[in-house]
Formats: sequence, C-alpha cells, structure tokens
Amino acid sequence: MQQRRSDPIAAPVRVRTYVRMGPRPWKPAAELDGALERGDLRFAVKLAEEVRIERGQSIDLATAARFLPLIARESPGEFDSWAIRWLARWIAETPAARIAQAAEVAGALADLPTEPSSFEAIRVSVAPTR
Repeated sequence: MQQRRSDPIAAPVRVRTYVRMGPRPWKPAAELDGALERGDLRFAVKLAEEVRIERGQSIDLATAARFLPLIARESPGEFDSWAIRWLARWIAETPAARIAQAAEVAGALADLPTEPSSFEAIRVSVAPTR
C-alpha cells in the first residue's frame, strides 16, 4: 500500500526511472563486416566507401581480400581487374614479400573463381604475423 505524500512521516514514494535507449551508433565498419559475412556485395561496396570516408584511408588489405570471393561469384567479368589491383596492393603493403610468395598468392587468385577453397591461401597471406 502506497502512502500519501502529504503525510510528513510517510516514506518517500518510489519512482521508477529509465533511460530511453535510442538506436545504437552507426558504425560502417561493423556493418561492412556483416555485409561481407552475408555475401551482400553491392551493400558491402557502398559500406567500404563509407569506411574509407570515415577513416580517411582505404579499407585494410584483409577486409579488401574478403571481397574477392564475392566478386568471383557475382561478377566474374570484373574479377580479374579486382584481383590484379588487390595483388598490386598486397605487394606494396607486404614489405617482406618474396617473389615465391607473390606467385603463390597470384596462383590462388587465379584459382579462386573455380576453386573457392583457394581463398584460404589468400586469407593467410594477409593474416597478421605475431
């Protein structure tokens, strides 16, 4: 039973408070990760541009590599140009790269449209070394 406020001896009335939770902050990098996981190429391309604008630089090489299987599957006519640009970037951003490694990565890229499992070699090539 709740007591009246006018009663000076009465305990204070309990009031429930809550904070209205709005939508979570929009993070294009997290959305990009989700789009790539779902295989949503068109949305992922748009989100990659958002990430580039937000960070002021291109997406990282590992994230860029995740586009390659999607391009191979959904836009095979564009795959060679995407793969060549990615390989050139891999060579530029991998200071310890050797010609044998570059040839292995190039071979994995060439096989990717017909052998999706070759993506593992590409993924490993951009994995951070510890």
